[in-house]
Amino acid sequence: MGRVELGALVVTRGNPEQALSGAPSSWSSTWPVLGKTVLERWLDRVQHLGAGVVSVVRSDAQLPNVLQTMCGWANEGVERILLILLGSYAEVDLLDVVQFHSRTQNQVTRVFDPEGPLGISLYDRGEVLRHRGGSSNATKLPARYDFSGYVTRLSSIGSYRQLVLDALNGSCGIRPAGSQQQDGIWIDPSAKVHSSVQIQAPCFIGRNVRLRAGVVIKQYCSIEEGSEIDIGTTIDQSSILPYTYIAPGLNVRHAVVDGTRLQHIDRGVTVDLGRAGLSAGLAQSISSPGGLSPE
Repeated sequence: MGRVELGALVVTRGNPEQALSGAPSSWSSTWPVLGKTVLERWLDRVQHLGAGVVSVVRSDAQLPNVLQTMCGWANEGVERILLILLGSYAEVDLLDVVQFHSRTQNQVTRVFDPEGPLGISLYDRGEVLRHRGGSSNATKLPARYDFSGYVTRLSSIGSYRQLVLDALNGSCGIRPAGSQQQDGIWIDPSAKVHSSVQIQAPCFIGRNVRLRAGVVIKQYCSIEEGSEIDIGTTIDQSSILPYTYIAPGLNVRHAVVDGTRLQHIDRGVTVDLGRAGLSAGLAQSISSPGGLSPE
């Protein structure tokens, strides 16, 4: 590999199939936030930092594991390794972290906010190689970099929705991937929106989304890539994840829907839409708990 000043290793939380399994703390780094996933947004920032080598691994992966990857990079000449454990969206200035690390001349720098560690660490090559050799004694204690800017810890589906709300409100640095059709309404040019559809700001309509006749999209909604909302359905303060079909005549409120699974944010109730006969595009009148009700 030769000498590389900086490498970046991003560790995701499990796999997408574990998300929306009924556990209120489940989420996936593959879920988009207004057109781009949290993982993609972190990777964009790492690449802008100028990292010479970048890799993504799952936290539950067996090989290569995190330490093996870091040691391999250190052996190949990577001088510093940025480790990001993907449990938050934090608008940390990564360049400032690198510069702080250089000024303190420490082997390890860890990033904190007032609630605790953010899972962002910067390691010198020598410290990584010491771990490879079995030594647990660092030459100095880790330096602490304190951050006071925007952070959302993605510990639950509710916190995922909070990040979407903050992005739609302009309370964080995330900007929707689509083009702004009018104030507070972003619609990707590839979306197919029937002329009778009502859309209230702020909201996001992603790439290749289809909104059929009579659909109402209320405030603070995100309809992600490839999803279809069928005739007469209302979506209210909810996120519809990619390639999800919502049947006709329904009212989805305060929920996240991924394929056939709907989780109501306030009640913590999960509804299997497939078992309700809605996953194949069947228009059924049902009464179900959570965010789904007939119109």
